[in-house]
This record gives sequence, structure tokens and C-alpha cells, in this order.
Amino acid sequence: MKRIVIACSLLFILIMIGCSNFSTPKISEDEAQSIVLKEHNKHIGKVEIISVSHKGNEYLVKWENKENCENGTDYVSDETGEITKGETTIC
Repeated sequence: MKRIVIACSLLFILIMIGCSNFSTPKISEDEAQSIVLKEHNKHIGKVEIISVSHKGNEYLVKWENKENCENGTDYVSDETGEITKGETTIC
């Protein structure tokens, strides 16, 4: 019985240590939006943010430019503000 209690305690401690690795983002959701808008600001049309979500260590920012017939998703690091990946579709 003692072994079960010790094993469960150790398992609980390991789970808590693993879950505590998620840090607070250094940049805000608004800053992530600004970064994406700046990246896609062109002479044709206006870029609009459709949605922003936070997953893992990055923001997923969905955007569109109806006048230029483009849309996409950019992945912005919540630590550095760098766009780490971008997916763009052109009609």
C-alpha cells in the first residue's frame, strides 16, 4: 500500500512539473495582430484580422485581404514576436 501511495505521489509531482513549463507570453494578442498587419500591408486592399488564438508557444492569426483576394494564417512566436510560419491562399 505504501508503494502505491509513493508511486502516485511521484506521478503527480512529475505531471505538475511537466505542466509548469508553459510560460506567460511575452507579447500580447494585440501585438501579434499588429505584427501580422504590418507583414501583409500592401498597396492593394486592406488586411483584416479574422481571428486570433493562442496554442502552445505561439499565436495563430487568421487574416484576409478581400480586395487582393488573399487570406491566410500566420504563426507568431509569443516569446519573440517573429512569424515562424505562414500559410497564404490566393484566389
